[in-house]
Amino acid sequence: MKFGDFLKYNEKKLVSGTQEVIFEINGKKIKFKNPKIMNLPNNHDTWKEYVPSNLNDFAVFVFGGERRPMIIDFHLSTYLRTLLRDDLQAGQNIHTFDLKFSNEYQAKTEFTVERAGISISNDLDKPNNYKFKETIHLKSDEEYGIFFAKIVTHRSVSLEEYIKETQSDPVWRLGLKEYFDPLMYSHYKEKYGLGKHLDTFREECDVPL
Repeated sequence: MKFGDFLKYNEKKLVSGTQEVIFEINGKKIKFKNPKIMNLPNNHDTWKEYVPSNLNDFAVFVFGGERRPMIIDFHLSTYLRTLLRDDLQAGQNIHTFDLKFSNEYQAKTEFTVERAGISISNDLDKPNNYKFKETIHLKSDEEYGIFFAKIVTHRSVSLEEYIKETQSDPVWRLGLKEYFDPLMYSHYKEKYGLGKHLDTFREECDVPL
């Protein structure tokens, strides 16, 4: 897994638009963005002491500090991994997961989830026109946060279908971000140029991991 989008929930199909997720650490609100996506084996002991017994396939949202990358670590059962491998062979190389956040899945009482709140944000391009969007708050009384979400369903689609339905191209976005990385920009510019780099990056993402 190389990238991830937060999509608005729809039971029947993929839709455009993003879901806002906020870490609230000791009262300080931090938007969850640009997470590092991990996919460790389900028997890995990284979260062994935290994993609730009622979870099988799940995702862990981690905030370790403002100077550390935010993480989503997917733990998938052998059965689900087999399904994903079959989908990859069929060219369905974008995997989407419906996640259920609930306090019953959290390992400590200091970690709580609030989903009911509605936040209002002003669209500056359209004065006096307000947008309503649901926000998931992951709240911690500690200096860090480890939050669990249950994977309730999953689906696999081709990249072309994903772009068409969500109006979002995560591969292009990530390739652009990589190209303009201050540490690598001169190298990519001299070796490829922007257009060729984006094409090469897309080809690499089409190879199953």
